[in-house]
Amino acid sequence: MMLVYVTVGSTGFDALVSAVCRKDFFQSLADRGFRKLAVQYGSSDGVFELPKTASELFGVSVEGFDYTRWPQRYVEQADLIICHAGTGSILEALHAGKPAIAVPNHELMDGHQSEICQELAAAEYLLVSEPGQLVDAIDSGRYLELVPYPHADPRPIGEILDEESSRKK
Repeated sequence: MMLVYVTVGSTGFDALVSAVCRKDFFQSLADRGFRKLAVQYGSSDGVFELPKTASELFGVSVEGFDYTRWPQRYVEQADLIICHAGTGSILEALHAGKPAIAVPNHELMDGHQSEICQELAAAEYLLVSEPGQLVDAIDSGRYLELVPYPHADPRPIGEILDEESSRKK
């Protein structure tokens, strides 16, 4: 069963949570074959309101929660991750090899979320969307064409530097 995992991280993000509770969002998920949605809404519990009837969910089952002690379980199971554009959430999705749509929270200080996700989007590691554009981002299917994020070299940095400097000689 294809799963979309939405996470707002350690705070709240009302605009993102509201966007994933809309009828057109559920229809978009269903049209792309998703059948399960897990929403970690943090302190945005007041705006986590699902459509009123089952037909408005388009066959998508929903699990919503404020926080979880086991977010990795959702990351591992997800076929698509939609996250606030915090560095931790983005890197968690990318390191797990999952397609991701990052949504910057412009209400946070200094616009750092936009800068980070724009750089990663330029390299085609993820998509960037505003909350109101999530349906378009999903409908485009571009999340299926993303470049895999490179894995880090686990060797100690000194060993890597020695190897690189010996190549230049």
